[in-house]
Amino acid sequence: MKPLVNNQAFAKALDIAKQARDYGYPPSSWAETNLLFVEGRCAQAIEWGDIGTMAINPATSKVINKVGATITPGTTQILDRQTNKLVACDKFTCPYAIEGINHAPYAASGGWAGFVNAKANLKVKNAAFAFLSFLSQSAQSNVDVTIGGTGLSPYRISQFNNQEAWIKAGMTSEDASKYLGGISVSLNNPNMVLDLRIPQNHRYQIEVLGSAITDFLTDKITREEAIQRIEQGWEQITNEVGRESQRAAYRASLGL
Repeated sequence: MKPLVNNQAFAKALDIAKQARDYGYPPSSWAETNLLFVEGRCAQAIEWGDIGTMAINPATSKVINKVGATITPGTTQILDRQTNKLVACDKFTCPYAIEGINHAPYAASGGWAGFVNAKANLKVKNAAFAFLSFLSQSAQSNVDVTIGGTGLSPYRISQFNNQEAWIKAGMTSEDASKYLGGISVSLNNPNMVLDLRIPQNHRYQIEVLGSAITDFLTDKITREEAIQRIEQGWEQITNEVGRESQRAAYRASLGL
């Protein structure tokens, strides 16, 4: 459960993030980023799939039929955990590389989930279950994933294999292929990275990691200070909650 931040790979990732900052819009919410993109004021965004469907809304979009999608950028280097240094990718260090580029697409937030309160009365339980079932069945979900305002991205195999609903929503066949292809290649990548799904994950990711990166990107702290703050902050939480219990939870979240 040692955080992998005090190394050349994480340091370089921070440097790239700061370089990207100089070419982008000031830090903003995901909603503002989406709006800037569909208004034609932003050329590229690393985001959820919402942008693709928001971009075909004639009421708000100025980029209809002008949007592509692809897997997030990768790298030709990888962290060697034995030496704690960056090494070049080859067929052994990066077995899943695509044309020499190693990608690690991020499944941010891990998807939507519905729950029914175990203490609710039977009538309420049945109603809640029926509602969740209604939302997730293909008749409704196949439409919902094509509407940007729902916050839903394609998740059924049929939604990737059948373009009918997407074309009906306003995409051309070419646009649908690009959009669905970009998401599909990410979801099927063996290096897909999941959100941290263990107790106190909000403290790890938002209170410690998020705040340190924000302070680094706004030049309040140095790269080395950011790394130290993240490492020390995560170690403190792990020790506080219990290293072995956190390790067990982490392994379980990965299906190990």
